[in-house]
Amino acid sequence: MKDTIANKIASFVATLNVADESKFKSIWENQPPLAFTDGIAAVRPMVAALSQKAANQSADITGSAKQLRQLRKQFETQLHALARATYQCLAKQGQTGDAEKVNLTPSDLHDARGVALAGIGSTVLDAAEPLLVLVVGEPPAAAAKYFTQAQFDAVDALWQQFSAAVGAPASARSNRKALTGQLPDDVRAVEAQFSLCDDFLPQFALASDLGLQFSDAWFAARQVIDLGRRAAKPAGPPPPPNP
Repeated sequence: MKDTIANKIASFVATLNVADESKFKSIWENQPPLAFTDGIAAVRPMVAALSQKAANQSADITGSAKQLRQLRKQFETQLHALARATYQCLAKQGQTGDAEKVNLTPSDLHDARGVALAGIGSTVLDAAEPLLVLVVGEPPAAAAKYFTQAQFDAVDALWQQFSAAVGAPASARSNRKALTGQLPDDVRAVEAQFSLCDDFLPQFALASDLGLQFSDAWFAARQVIDLGRRAAKPAGPPPPPNP
């Protein structure tokens, strides 16, 4: 979010805070001109919505990426173990063609892009699942000496989570981009509503000394202060004159 927008929002919030001060509220709330009371009622939810949208736009989106990295690491580790066991089982049965499909190294998994890794996981699971089938009256399942049903189920659960999550960071970035595009228009709409309220402050200023204080405080808060820049360092002493 640009500093100019952040500073505008800070000004909006500060102006409402002035209006809500107990000593000032009695001056304007349900007092003539009543259009000012209506204006405050209209602008208040607009500022709240704008502040929330700005907070969402500025929210850290690295959390989703970090969670995906952690999930991916766990998925890669367990998928590799299952792939190696499935390879050994298929090779033992003489199914060399199917075995080669799951003859994967840690580098194969690590280097694959997210969607590709999900596809590799699907291939391994599809190859491993039939090996767990136990037929009544037949010898133990082919996988019995290589991997367990629990191991397969764990990888399957991770595969489902990972497949669903591979697009999460892109979605977060897309959402931030959309909010960024909306904020300038929202700020202009709130500013327009505040400008309507501004027109009634001279009436309060003429009504009483407290009304004048309210008007001065209101317009002081309405000034946008640049909060996004460091204060300039004071200038150093001038250089000594040339002899």
